[in-house]
Formats: sequence, C-alpha cells, structure tokens
Amino acid sequence: FGKIFFLDLKTKRINIFSKGHRNPQGLSVFKDKILSTEHGPRGGDEINLITTQGNDYGWPTASYGEPYDKKAKKYKDNHEELGYVDPIYSFVPSIGISQITYVPESFSKKWKDNFLVASLNGRSLFRIKMNSDFSKILFFEKIFIGERIRDVEYLVEEKAFLLALEDSGSLAVLTMNNG
Repeated sequence: FGKIFFLDLKTKRINIFSKGHRNPQGLSVFKDKILSTEHGPRGGDEINLITTQGNDYGWPTASYGEPYDKKAKKYKDNHEELGYVDPIYSFVPSIGISQITYVPESFSKKWKDNFLVASLNGRSLFRIKMNSDFSKILFFEKIFIGERIRDVEYLVEEKAFLLALEDSGSLAVLTMNNG
C-alpha cells in the first residue's frame, strides 16, 4: 500500500520507487519529471514531484488533511522536519483529485507548460502552472465541468482532451477555440 513501483521491462524486476502515498490517483511523466496525485484524508489531496528513488512522502504520519475520526491522532503537517518530501501543493479542502496530465503546445500556446488536474468532488478541471523546478504552483484556474472527472487523455491528432465523466458514464471533449 502507498507505494509507486518501477518495472524494468528488460529484466522484469520490480523496485519500490517511492513510498508514503495514501491513495495514488494519477501519474504523469513530463521530460525527466514524474508527477503524482493522491487523495488525502478529509482534505490534503496532493500533487507530488517524484524525484529520487526511495523518497518517502509521509503517509500515514504526515498530511495536510484531517483524520475522519475526530478522536484519532492528528497528522503532522511539517513533512520536511520529519524527513519526508513535501507535496508541491495540497488542496485543502479536498477536490477529490484524480488524473494529472501535461498540456502540449499543440493544444494551446497560451497554456504552454501547463497541466490539467481532474477532480471528482470539485467536478472541475484545474489548469495549473508550476515554476521551472516544479517546487511550487504559480497559479491555477478552476474550469467547472459539472461532473466527477475520473480521467483525462490528450488526443494528439484531434488536438483535444478527452474527459471520462463518472456520473453519466459519458465522454466529453475539451477543445481550444483560439489556442
């Protein structure tokens, strides 16, 4: 539980790449960076930069969320002090984070080097821009869709994003009018 594994396709060996994840939801590779999303407890959904093999991201000790049981022990909220890796960003309150995906320049030059984060509770996409070393989010824009979004995929030839909508079981297409 709470681990991201690396599978070497040549040797078929599996190694633990990172640990301390509560409930991983999405994984995106961009250049030499790996980004993951995970559900936190009552708040504290995270976007993490998975940098070095063997890093620990703190679960179940550290989280910016709150325990569901009010009598339960509180989580520590200073990851670094405890030797854990801090998230790039933590959504408090929770958005019910799901997938994260890179927005290619072919979709929109205005959205260059942006990512889309899908949400279940928020029923929205969040367009985010991070600084160059991925240590923090510079801004995000909430794009209300109105349904729980389970997954997001970019269709290269169509220059559009395909959204898997959970409530209706349908697919939606996101295009840019004047990209």
